[in-house]
Amino acid sequence: MLSGERRFHRSPVLVALFVSQVVAACAVRSQNGEPLLQRTEVETEPGPPLSLEGAGISASAIAISPDGAWLAAVNPDSGSISLLSLPGLELVKELKVGRDPRTLTFRADSNVLYVANYGGNSIAAVDVEQAVKSAEVPVGPMPYAAIEHAGVLYVSEHALGRVSAYDVETGELQSTLELDPFPAGLALDPGAGKLYVTHLLSGRVTRIDLSSFTLEALLTTGKDVNLSQFIYLDLRFQRAYLPQTRSNSSNPALVFDATVFPLVNVVDLASQKLIRQERISLDMGPRSVNMPFAVALDEARQVLLVANAGSNDVSIIDLQNNRQLARLQVSANPRGIVFDPQANLGYVNNVLDGTISVIDTLGLAVVDTIHITEIPLDPQILLGKKLFHAARVPDLTTDRWISCAVCHFDGGMDGRTWLGFPDGPRNTPALFGVGRTLPIHWSGDLDELQDVELTIRTIQAGTGLVRGETFDSLGPPHGGLSPELDALAAFMSSLGVPPSPYPVGQREFERGEQLFGQLGCAECHVPPLYTDSQLHDVGTGDPELERNSHGRGTRFDTPSLLGIWATAPYFHDGSAQTLLDVLRTTNEHHIADKISESELQAFLSFLLALPSE
Repeated sequence: MLSGERRFHRSPVLVALFVSQVVAACAVRSQNGEPLLQRTEVETEPGPPLSLEGAGISASAIAISPDGAWLAAVNPDSGSISLLSLPGLELVKELKVGRDPRTLTFRADSNVLYVANYGGNSIAAVDVEQAVKSAEVPVGPMPYAAIEHAGVLYVSEHALGRVSAYDVETGELQSTLELDPFPAGLALDPGAGKLYVTHLLSGRVTRIDLSSFTLEALLTTGKDVNLSQFIYLDLRFQRAYLPQTRSNSSNPALVFDATVFPLVNVVDLASQKLIRQERISLDMGPRSVNMPFAVALDEARQVLLVANAGSNDVSIIDLQNNRQLARLQVSANPRGIVFDPQANLGYVNNVLDGTISVIDTLGLAVVDTIHITEIPLDPQILLGKKLFHAARVPDLTTDRWISCAVCHFDGGMDGRTWLGFPDGPRNTPALFGVGRTLPIHWSGDLDELQDVELTIRTIQAGTGLVRGETFDSLGPPHGGLSPELDALAAFMSSLGVPPSPYPVGQREFERGEQLFGQLGCAECHVPPLYTDSQLHDVGTGDPELERNSHGRGTRFDTPSLLGIWATAPYFHDGSAQTLLDVLRTTNEHHIADKISESELQAFLSFLLALPSE
């Protein structure tokens, strides 16, 4: 039972926000090239207390209860949430809820908290007053967010591209709605009965009518938009705010400050259209920000707070003139932010630091930092994880533009083929299991994980983690030259392969596996890692475009097939959008016409089920 008790209430309106990504435009500048967006003085007289009736309900990494008595935050690496009392910000309890909790929302009466355990495939219900987990119910794979409305819990099931509805009382699945790939953030307009869903890699937003549980509208915030996993609804002004990153992958002449652009896109909820003139570009001033992940709104003053997960700061924007009032440094990987209208404070969840930063939104200053969890990772891996997600220091990038995570979120890929890479067009590879499948890069020219030092220097425009000379990627090792670089490599080595959400019967799996061997696929994709770590020319490369400095030409490293269900598009240039496209491409992979339809289905089922353990 997910309700915590047997009586139900409609979910109310609540300012609650979630973390996690991102489209941009150029910085606003005057004619002489100076930034227009400087820190400015603002009115410091507090206005009357603001009700939460102007906001929708967003699944968030940090949230305030509707009655204003509680603050709750997820701790993904600790598998817990932390409950704090308001207004005193006293840590009442940290309690275990499940594996990798990403977001949470309060029920209307503030008595129950729903937590989406992304890594545990479950939703936990927390009795707030008792500070105990009252239930944990299995749901579809990789639940990114969950919101309750009228006795039904709506869950974005990231891995299978769907939103499912569960009875709050029994936990039983009521219905499922198939959507575009990788649904992530959820926001509810409770009065209208509309649910908004972001899609991580596409920038699309789906609107669902809850009365009929049907897809009502599909809008786009731009074809090059990425890392879109949070949405905030301002119902009073009929606006939706989406922190996102624009991936400028089609640019043939990439430089560090023309690769990814941080922004907040604004959608008119009435017309369901993007309002381009209200788009907020966050690359303002002498330095940019990285990975805008969540927003909060001071509705009375129309001031937007943006948590930037890569640059470890918060942008404070005056929406009336689109000016930046301040940019405040917080702690590691801020993935959630919420505004407390009673205290004029912003609370920021720094998930890789185990802290909450407290921001005085009138004085524009961080006034407190509250410790809420001890992160139980090996210290070296934790340091590496912070470095992987960071764009704060010049060692990693110039002017805070690029982090590793902005292209490899959660160790995955961004679904983009970058035309301006030094080697030629390159489809961003996932890093799943990369510690076991060296070399890396499509050209196979990084033979140790520490060779990413060269990527930091060339692609991210950082000064590097190694002090002094570096070597050719196929030359002397970079391992052991820098504790920070070794920590980054240790984190990358710790990245596992996500389990497949596509179960297949043993007989079907074995049939597909047998075909995999009979058709010669296992000669290059050698089990159990499904790679031979060798270079092959499979007919996909264009000699006119390939520029690898080691003379690889049109030969490419055999990618592992583990986790292939999550890594479309395929090939070095992203030329195959689906696995079926792969099986109809080039002589080496063109097998679709050589086997029967039932055999083809078994073959695809086998691939999608990897890893099978």
